[in-house]
Amino acid sequence: MALSTQEMLLALRAPNAHWLAALVSALDEALKDPEFGPEHRAMLQQLLTAGIVPGSVARASELRFARFEDSFANLVPGDDVAGAETAPGPATAPARPKLTLVGSKHFAA
Repeated sequence: MALSTQEMLLALRAPNAHWLAALVSALDEALKDPEFGPEHRAMLQQLLTAGIVPGSVARASELRFARFEDSFANLVPGDDVAGAETAPGPATAPARPKLTLVGSKHFAA
């Protein structure tokens, strides 16, 4: 079932569309990254088709994502991130935005 852009925009306005919005944002960023290749897309399609992420894959993904987030800490000059944001001078932005997802372990079944 192919949805139009208007139908997707309408779906994103729903009060319970928070996960959809987070996943679409993450996918948009991934698709802009030249290192997110066809093999990654195939794996993602396989997970969507299966409708489940194996526990070991979910845990490995959480660990890898934590290292990905940590890599952005090296892009901010100095040790004090808050001080760097308030200091006058030219504004610098990291090459990729930091995205934090909450794991399923934080939700009761």
